[in-house]
Order: sequence, then structure tokens, then C-alpha cells
Amino acid sequence: MKLSTLTKPLVTALSLALSTSLLTGCGGGSNNDEPNTPMSASLPAGLTITMVDSTGPYYYAYNTDSDELTDLNNLADSSGDSAIQKLRISDVSTLGAFFDWPDFRMVNDAEKLDGKYLLMKPDYVSGTEISSEEFVQLVHFHSDDLAAHSADEFANPEEGSGKYLGLQRLNAHVTAQSELETEIEEVLPAGQTLCRAYVDPYLKFEMEQEHAEEAEVEETTEEEHDHGALTHFALTESGRMYFYQEGENGLDSLQGFVALDEVTSIENCARTTIARTSEDGVLVFIPDTQKLYLVDSHGGDYHQHSTWNITDILPAGEHADMVAILGAGSAHEHDHEEEYDQEGEEVTE
Repeated sequence: MKLSTLTKPLVTALSLALSTSLLTGCGGGSNNDEPNTPMSASLPAGLTITMVDSTGPYYYAYNTDSDELTDLNNLADSSGDSAIQKLRISDVSTLGAFFDWPDFRMVNDAEKLDGKYLLMKPDYVSGTEISSEEFVQLVHFHSDDLAAHSADEFANPEEGSGKYLGLQRLNAHVTAQSELETEIEEVLPAGQTLCRAYVDPYLKFEMEQEHAEEAEVEETTEEEHDHGALTHFALTESGRMYFYQEGENGLDSLQGFVALDEVTSIENCARTTIARTSEDGVLVFIPDTQKLYLVDSHGGDYHQHSTWNITDILPAGEHADMVAILGAGSAHEHDHEEEYDQEGEEVTE
């Protein structure tokens, strides 16, 4: 099956006319010998990294292609667009953690991935059903602009409406994520506690669609699969990353673990982040170290490839309590054609 509308690696950042809301982030990865090189020269391409410093609260979006940092609160205050105005966060007491939602759905008879995240309230219990009472805002792209839906838009949605169906898809993802975590917890080594579990949503969706198409013509075999087995990433509270794939009797370990630099324990796992950078790896945020870690394989074993200080992106004196990452990262060539799209249609569709 050809995927007609998967999320496009971001070629342009938030196309904003308000220059006062744009700041330039400087710094570089641990493998970069030029400390004044812009972050965009070394961070993975095709990503928008949003960050909250709860002391303000301060709220920023950084684009890895354009090397632009946008103050989202300032942008919200200056915009005439109500969806952009809803980005503003002001009440520190409502700040829990980001919840990533790769929203797959049908739009005009085509499969679409619209990357979203929710800002959850502090009392949300991981793995439980999400209603309008558990989150503050839902964020995704409207065309090239980052925008938000307030939680009250989803209060008591009419059955069958776009908001109703959106919540159904969201909670199906919550259930799937809980099942993934349970599956990984069963195979982690003794003494290790799961912090966060992750599978690449793009590859997972492609594999599911390919298998469904193959099943229709009764030709399903492992050899026919373009991507092979799907890697299951497991981050533990000790800062180790483990890697698994589905085997005949459950998950099989792919290799030994990778210990992330300077991480001995993670205080708040809900505020960690794992996001795709390409088919070869992921970007990990650990609030305890204020670092981004690139863990990839490039055809070999997974390893820690690079690290960056998140504070190098932010204005002086600020830090990130939580991070969300949108985008597909670097494109990957396949034999079949893929059209990536960053339309960011309304959640009501």
C-alpha cells in the first residue's frame, strides 16, 4: 500500500511575521568542534521541539531546519488567529507533562498521520482514559503554523462528531501505549524499571498497512516486508536504553543496553521524551540532565551518537521541564513512493 499523506519533514519553520517572537539558538552537539555553529547544523533535521520552563511559565518552539526559536506565549498574545492564541499557557498549577499522540486517521479516503501532543494536568494517571478534564491543550500544526485546541472544545462532544471521534482515536492510542509498556516490562532485566516505551509510529503504521494489503491477496511473509521487524525502545529509570523485536514467543532482545551519559536516575519519567529522527534512530530528552540524546543504529548496533544541551537552545538562564517533538525527522528512501504531508488538518476532520 502506498501511503498518501504521512507527515512531511518540516522544510520551513513557523512562518511568522512577528520578528519579536523569534530568537536565534546557538550551540552544538557533542561531536561538533565549532561551539558557535548553530544547533540546526548538528541536530536531526525535520523536527520542531517545543519546551516548557515552568518557572514562568515560558513556552518555546525550536525548528531544527531553520534554527529559529519562537516564544509561543508572545506569539499567542500577538496573533489574531484564535487557534494560535490558544497556545498560551499561564497557570503553572496546570502543568503536568506532555503526552505524544501520533494521530492516524482517514482524510478523504487516504491515510494521514497528524502528529499531535497534549499538555496534561498534574493529576492525570498514565494509561487511563483521557477526557477534556485531564488536559489543558492539544497542539499540532495548522498548515505551517503551530496552533492549539483548548480542552473545553472536547467537553461533552456529540456522538459521531469530529471531536468525539478524535477522542476515540486518542484513547485507542492510550490503550496501545499501555499494552506496549506491559509487553516490555515483562522482558526487562531484573533490577530495571521501565520509564518510557516507544515504537516508531510511522514504521508501525506502514507495516500494519502492508501486512493488511498482503493478507488480502494471501501473500503475507516476513521476507516480503520492506522494513523487517519493528524495534521496541525501552528507557529505564536508570538511564539505560534496551532494544527489542517481536519473536515467536514474545519480545527478543536485539543487543546489549546503551547507557545514556550522565544519567543515573530519572525523577519524573512522564516528562521524558522519545521521538523519531529517522528510520535509524530516536532523539531522547532527559530533564534531569537537560540533554537531548541521539540514539541510532545506521545498520549496526544502536549506540549513543550525539548529545546536546537543551539550554543551548533556550534564552540564558532558562531550562526545559518538559519537551515535545513533532515531525518525521529525516526522510528515508523506499522502493515504494511516499507522500509526506504537514497539513495539520483540524482535529474535527
